[in-house]
Amino acid sequence: MTQSAARAALPAGEDGVLSAREPLPPARPPDALPPADGSLHAAYEALQRELISCQRLALLGSLSAMAAHEFNNLMTPIVARAEAALTSGDDLPFMRKALERTLTQAQRAVALSRRLLDLAHDRPLPVEPCPVEPVVREALESAARPLEKDNIPVRVEVPPELVVMARADLLCQVLLNLVLNAREAMKPAGRGTLAIAARPDGADVLIEVRDSGTGIPQELIDRVFNPFLSASPTDRPNDWQQVGLGLSVCRMIAARHDARLSVRANPEGGCTFTLRWPSATAGAARPSDV
Repeated sequence: MTQSAARAALPAGEDGVLSAREPLPPARPPDALPPADGSLHAAYEALQRELISCQRLALLGSLSAMAAHEFNNLMTPIVARAEAALTSGDDLPFMRKALERTLTQAQRAVALSRRLLDLAHDRPLPVEPCPVEPVVREALESAARPLEKDNIPVRVEVPPELVVMARADLLCQVLLNLVLNAREAMKPAGRGTLAIAARPDGADVLIEVRDSGTGIPQELIDRVFNPFLSASPTDRPNDWQQVGLGLSVCRMIAARHDARLSVRANPEGGCTFTLRWPSATAGAARPSDV
């Protein structure tokens, strides 16, 4: 734009002289603004869904080393028993016993691979009444390596009648994140206890994941959900897993279900993550799109 054109765009004063100091028209109040076309909100929703999917794949990457170890543990006796069956000659009872044990191990390997594939595939499920107890069990079984092998006994106290409104795959993703975080918190001590409990609380269901690990210092409690502040670049500068993306996405998933995720330090050590999730039996409103 030329200088003369720019001057022509300025408002004229009472004397006809163009002035840049004339007052601007008053701003319209927010309720007088035209409605947005929704494109920005739609883009934001799409980015949130993409972030949830990416975190699911990052979770799968975290499980890959443990899954490989477990597959090795499952396949080693399969090979040994198959070899024993082949060299058993005419001992049919021994051959049958070896094959039965081989089948059991193979079924465990198939179940593990199916859980990993289900985690990798982003197949949106509907938001519907979802029993809590089976999802808790699925999250524990999706951890690739049983926590008991790391000297971490698991205690589950979830009444079977508790039902929430949720996408079962996303609730499982949240619980799996919390279980894996608890395992990492207890591994340095070589032992610990993981307790998962749920109970009704008015129109909600409270799901608590409690560990006896290293805990979270009180001054850091408020920042564990911040993906940019929860990392520890001084102690472990090259460890991407220390970035708090997982917990941040967990809180995002909860919010999309009108649920809440919080954390508190346990007086005796460790911490407790609490999910307050809308109950399906209390007539909770169903989120339109998760």
